[in-house]
Amino acid sequence: MAKVTSNTQTRSSGLQNYEVLGVGAGASRGEIKAAYRRLAREVHPDAVGVGAGDEGFIRLHTAYATLADPDQRARYDRAVVAGAGGAMFRRAAAAGAGNRRRTWETDQCW
Repeated sequence: MAKVTSNTQTRSSGLQNYEVLGVGAGASRGEIKAAYRRLAREVHPDAVGVGAGDEGFIRLHTAYATLADPDQRARYDRAVVAGAGGAMFRRAAAAGAGNRRRTWETDQCW
């Protein structure tokens, strides 16, 4: 049984929405929907009772809304990959001038 975890714990991994739903990055739309329905029964404010925090259900619904729509999911996946790859590019740039990208202007022999 997957639980809705804290934002700081899942943000560090880069797969926050997938972890909230408890599915892998390659999950089908049907698997995402089934996971959402299963978890919604556990964390929905009407099912939990009065006084329960709505934050868990809101996060669950936001993750489902993002991953259920193919266009939003593709944008989210690209952002996760860019976020992970961006750290690698920053490290390479900090390594020194030998890693600079050459441009047309620098290739000219004036």
